[in-house]
Amino acid sequence: MGDLSDTRIRIIKSDEVVWEEAMPTSGDTDPPGEECVCAASVDDRFSFGLWKRDAQHRRFERPYHEIAYIIEGEVEIVDDDGNRHVAGPGDILVTPKGSVGSWKNLTPVKKVWGIYDEPDASLNPYTGPGPF
Repeated sequence: MGDLSDTRIRIIKSDEVVWEEAMPTSGDTDPPGEECVCAASVDDRFSFGLWKRDAQHRRFERPYHEIAYIIEGEVEIVDDDGNRHVAGPGDILVTPKGSVGSWKNLTPVKKVWGIYDEPDASLNPYTGPGPF
């Protein structure tokens, strides 16, 4: 995605974001969301962007690591062990590769996401403040 020697600093202003229809997942019957991929590595193993969607209720299995910062709205995730997780504005949502469960937007959601897709890579355990 661009020249590897390009070292220019860039700012994407909020009114300059180009939203594109997000690719629906198999069996998804909710209206599609929108996303903007802001940056991606040349090998496509890392990408970073924005995502928004009004309604979504689906099953998921992460084929990559995703860390998301919720800007607006609330999302509920119920993992296969029955644990319920709710993330809202200002929360950071970590869904590691291999995590499975159901995802439901409780309200329209907008998030910033970072995806890392490396074979056989795992995330380091959480070391920050508070429980994980």
